[in-house]
Amino acid sequence: MSSKEAMIKWFDDRQGRVSYSMERRLGPNSYDCSSAVFYALEAGGFLKVSYPGNTDTLFGLVGTLLKEISRSEVKRGDIFISGDPGNSIGSGGHTGVFKSNGSFTHCSYTHNGIATDTNDAYMGTKLAHRFYRIIGEGENVEVPEGGSQQGQLAIDGQWGNGTARRLQEIFNTAGKDGIISHQYKQPYNQYIYAAQFDTSLIGSNVIFALQQRLATKGYYTGKIDGLCGEANVKALQRALGTTVDGVISPVSDMVKALQRALNANKLPF
Repeated sequence: MSSKEAMIKWFDDRQGRVSYSMERRLGPNSYDCSSAVFYALEAGGFLKVSYPGNTDTLFGLVGTLLKEISRSEVKRGDIFISGDPGNSIGSGGHTGVFKSNGSFTHCSYTHNGIATDTNDAYMGTKLAHRFYRIIGEGENVEVPEGGSQQGQLAIDGQWGNGTARRLQEIFNTAGKDGIISHQYKQPYNQYIYAAQFDTSLIGSNVIFALQQRLATKGYYTGKIDGLCGEANVKALQRALGTTVDGVISPVSDMVKALQRALNANKLPF
């Protein structure tokens, strides 16, 4: 017999005892937001899970297992999914289970594990929040490997918004909007397709974090200013083992190496 209390107990039993990981999301020691919800649904008897899906997979259950409700209707055992269907993997989505109208449990990067929160902002800052009630049970969900919350970048050698957002996730910078903000356009960096070019010289939080990491590992000796210039590009090329010429090409071997590292959820520096 299905039980929302058993679903919530799954979270409570692991609060403070597991960590958050998109890479090691199958338990028993770590989960990500969506794998935790899938395993909790299974513990509650609502699903048979061969492999836990992601937030987009959850959106796909609307109409069979889930029905959308308003925020005011939410009660214990309901679910939230943040982000937009079809574009909710990575930091573009989040999910968890309500313990009451004013509190919810979730596996969170911010808390590095399962936590209970009372502020809706913890459902995913700046993301749209949608709310659902479980209406079905016994649904057999088959999700192939690769259906993680992280998703995979195309190895196309182009530093676009997806690659930028994954870097923001790796370094946990504010916003995670896929934009490399306030860059000064030069021949070295003009093919950072995710860049927002201006003359402010303010720089980007994620480039600042990248420069700090590269400096700590001995690859970068330039100014840590959040601006990706020639010295920064050369440092990245050295760290990633590609030709060191200080220029990001329209289709870049360095960016391909970076994308492979990001897909593995582990930078080699």
